[in-house]
Amino acid sequence: MILASSFDTNDIKMWQNRGFMYGDGVFETMRCVNQKVPLCTWHQQRLLQSLKYLKIEPPDMEFIKHIIKEQLSEPDAVLRLTVFRRQAERGYQPLSRHCDWLLSQYPFQQKQRPLTLTIAKQRLSPQPLLKGMKHLNRLPQVLIARELNDNDADDLLVLNQQDEVIETTCQNLLIIKDNQVFTPDMQDCGVEGVALAWLKQHIIIKTQILRLNDIKNADGIITANAVHGFRQVKTIETLGSFQLNHLIYDRISKLWQQQINLI
Repeated sequence: MILASSFDTNDIKMWQNRGFMYGDGVFETMRCVNQKVPLCTWHQQRLLQSLKYLKIEPPDMEFIKHIIKEQLSEPDAVLRLTVFRRQAERGYQPLSRHCDWLLSQYPFQQKQRPLTLTIAKQRLSPQPLLKGMKHLNRLPQVLIARELNDNDADDLLVLNQQDEVIETTCQNLLIIKDNQVFTPDMQDCGVEGVALAWLKQHIIIKTQILRLNDIKNADGIITANAVHGFRQVKTIETLGSFQLNHLIYDRISKLWQQQINLI
């Protein structure tokens, strides 16, 4: 459901925009509780950084927060804010810095059970110009996630061309080993999510190159996502099962629940 927009959504000409035609924009998918976004600061920071890189002026975030507070009726929902370049001229060349935006609302469905993963056959390619950005060109993720149609896994473990572990199709990874927490190095591809960025302010997380053998020998695996929070991984096909009772996971869960309850 469309909650609000900067343009008339009934005007069919407005849908011939650069977001639709060229993916010239970015988006944020946000958990909303009681008309507030628990990770709003981190979402806004990433959005502004990405728009600055694309040379697109940001929308009025205070106005968008006001819309969320005044118009969202569901106590728990998922919001997607899509921001794209406003430009009437056709062609790849960006001629404007102004933006348009669209705020959409979706139902939130709680997912708490431990996850079962399998390893994606396709690999992520290096994207030095776009790394870390939630841009609108998501075809690599779509093609990889399509593999979920052929098995019963909850998600896929995604690697790069060098067989280094990067993320899942839509979540970051945390690896517990010897009471330390690690996350994959995503220098050339992948996106550091806002849930992971938030957690880094609360616990020590070491970033390093991780391979399948590191995953196999881990004491525990956790996924991180701004919508569903932090969930444990029960099994990964070909790699085996993982411990589900861990004090570090209990601490992360408590911190996350406190963040949700703060609002």
